[in-house]
Formats: sequence, C-alpha cells, structure tokens
Amino acid sequence: MVRFTHPHLFYLFIPFAVFLIWNWITRRNQNKRIEQIGTPSIRQFLFNRILFNRINLKYILIFLGTTFLILSSVGPQIGTRLTELKRKGVDVVIVLDTSTSMDAVDVKPSRMEKAKYELSRLINNLKGDRVGLVVFAGTAHLHMPLTTDYGAARLFLNSIDTKTVSSQGTNFQDAIKLALDNVDAEDNKYKVVVLVSDGEDHQGGISDLAEDARQNQIIIHTLGVGTTGGGPIPVSDAQGNQVFKKDGSGRIITTQLNDAVLNEIAVTTGGKYIRIENQANAIGPLLDELDNMEKRDMKTHVFSQYEDRYGVFLLLAGLCFLIEFLITTRSSKEITWQGRFSR
Repeated sequence: MVRFTHPHLFYLFIPFAVFLIWNWITRRNQNKRIEQIGTPSIRQFLFNRILFNRINLKYILIFLGTTFLILSSVGPQIGTRLTELKRKGVDVVIVLDTSTSMDAVDVKPSRMEKAKYELSRLINNLKGDRVGLVVFAGTAHLHMPLTTDYGAARLFLNSIDTKTVSSQGTNFQDAIKLALDNVDAEDNKYKVVVLVSDGEDHQGGISDLAEDARQNQIIIHTLGVGTTGGGPIPVSDAQGNQVFKKDGSGRIITTQLNDAVLNEIAVTTGGKYIRIENQANAIGPLLDELDNMEKRDMKTHVFSQYEDRYGVFLLLAGLCFLIEFLITTRSSKEITWQGRFSR
C-alpha cells in the first residue's frame, strides 16, 4: 500500500519536464555547433581536456536528484508498522432522553439542542476515555457502543432528535439498565453514567435500579435540562405550520423540569446533579468531576499505520547532488599538437 501526504506537489514535475525539454534542445544545438568547428583532429585538440561523458553523467545525477527531491516532498507513505497505544481513562456512557418534552423551548434553542451542545463539549474534553451513547423515550436503545473515536461520537450525537425513538414516554428504568449492561462488570469503579433528561419519569421503579448501580460502584451523574417554570412543546399541524402541543381541552401543555427524580438518582449513586438552563459553561462541574476521577490503564491497542518514507528519497537526492558536485569534467592530461602549420 502506498499513499502520499501532499499529492498536489506532483504538479512540480510539470515545470521540471518543461525544463528538461528546453535543456535537451539547447544541448543538441550546442553539439551541432561544436561539430561544425574544423576537422575531428582539431576538435579533439581544442576540447581534449573536457570529459563529455562526465558532463552527461552530471546531468543525469542532477535529473535523478531533482526527481527524488520532488518524490520526497509529496510525502510518500509505504507499507505499515505496528504501534502500541496505551491510555488512561474511564468508560463514560451517556444516556440521553429523546422524549417529545425535550423539544420544549424554555431552554434556547430547545432542551434537546442545548443538551447536545453541552454533551458535545463533554466529548471534546475527553482524553483517552471511552464514550458510549444510549437513547431512550418509551424504550431504550444503544445508539453507539463504547469507543475512543470522538469524531464518530460527535456524529452519532448530532444525529439524535426526538424522533430517534419512535415509542414515546420517559422510561428511566430501561435506559439505565441498558447503560449498566453495556459497561464491563470488571473494575466498575472506572465506570460512569451521565443521564440527561428533563426528569419526567413515566414508568417509575428507578430507586431500585439506582441502588443496584451504587452497590456495583457505578456513579450516575444527572443533567436536568429545562426550567422549573417549564415551557411549551412546539409541534407541526396538518398544514406543516409550527404550533404548540395542546391537551384534550385545547390548552397548551407546559412541561416542567423534575429535579426530584434526577437528584435522587445522583445522590443514591454518589454522583452530581447539574441543572442545565440557559447559562454558559453549564457542564463545567461535570468536567471537573471526570478530571478528578481515578483513571485506570485501559487495554493496550495494537494498530497499524502507514510508515513515512520521504527520508529515503531525501537521502537519495542528497547522494545524487553530492556525487554530482564531486565529479570533475576536466582531464589532467593535455594533448600536444603534432601537426604543422603551412604557409
């Protein structure tokens, strides 16, 4: 396998080829003019100390050296090598509520968009930790397994909206159970779950599951997105116009942040509850908690990557230019004229 770091530099061969053509034409014309000077014996005497073969060799070395120099500049990467990657970190499973109430606009631009923005900042601040994503509403689904590919994690996070899970509701129990099932049982103290919701638990039964997490030394941090005053939920009517969700009596539904259930989960498991409203740096306290956690040596990964080979071509170019510099084009022997002049 071969690839190039800067393939656009191959265009340098175009002016180099133009120069070679011009040089070849110029040298051919010079040779024709030399052949018109006197007889062969006279030319041999006049140019007896010039070594034309060595001049041609110097041209070839300059050509090769320039070619190797351009090949070095494009950054050739040939073959692969094995690299061991060691890291320290924890496993972070993000559990994100995708129920319709997360579309409420009491937090700008909406609870869901604010949550995704803060979680994106969380992912950006991870260093060696693995991160996974669980989404839930009426049911829970593993949206992304644990990974250290933070770019992929951000893509998965950005793809989430309140239509990701078709079954509506807020089923904390299934969500947390799925999150706990997707962390290794070994070394649970290096595991953390981040639950992001507005706290509207429609199923109940969360206390027992939080207690199970505490007994397994798994910390659950909770992020409550919304305000206690609440806000309406925008929906689209039959004509596609944006209106607010209403109840059976035609009154606009206002959904409020439920601090109590989220705070209970955090306190039971030894985690931190953070309310996310419209403030800046809302997730700062959680970042501090993760930074202060004890890190463990994660499993060493062995992977292959392309090996840079530009140095080989750079060395060859240097050798060509050095040899060209050392080659002399004049002979130490001088021919004595053996003929005579006639009157």
